[in-house]
Amino acid sequence: MRRPPAFALVAIAAAFALSACGSNGGSDPTPEPTLDGGQAVCDEPTIRSAVQADFEANYPGSTFVALEDFRCEGGWAMANAEFEASGSTFPTVVFLRAEGQFWVPTTIEEICASPQAESGVPGDMYVAACGTE
Repeated sequence: MRRPPAFALVAIAAAFALSACGSNGGSDPTPEPTLDGGQAVCDEPTIRSAVQADFEANYPGSTFVALEDFRCEGGWAMANAEFEASGSTFPTVVFLRAEGQFWVPTTIEEICASPQAESGVPGDMYVAACGTE
């Protein structure tokens, strides 16, 4: 049996942290301001599309299954999703950063490269990605 991708193991812990958060994906899209003055829309179709595109581009052999929940704050989004690989379904968390009107996938390594206070990442999202503040 093949091991799940490494990001899945880290993401499982983050998924539990996210499970207590409610979705910001109601019928009213919420614009998230970005550093360049643009606005990325925080709604279910937009976040789903960004997460699905990330899976298709970066995880060959895996299939996006579902967007379970997501939350946006301060130009960042954290999405609880499921993917299928080798016949098994795994939970994961995808982190996105708003750039203009787009959500861009961001790795845990990029998020955790700086201390939380310097990163600009909201505290709870930083803890979910890095395990500590």
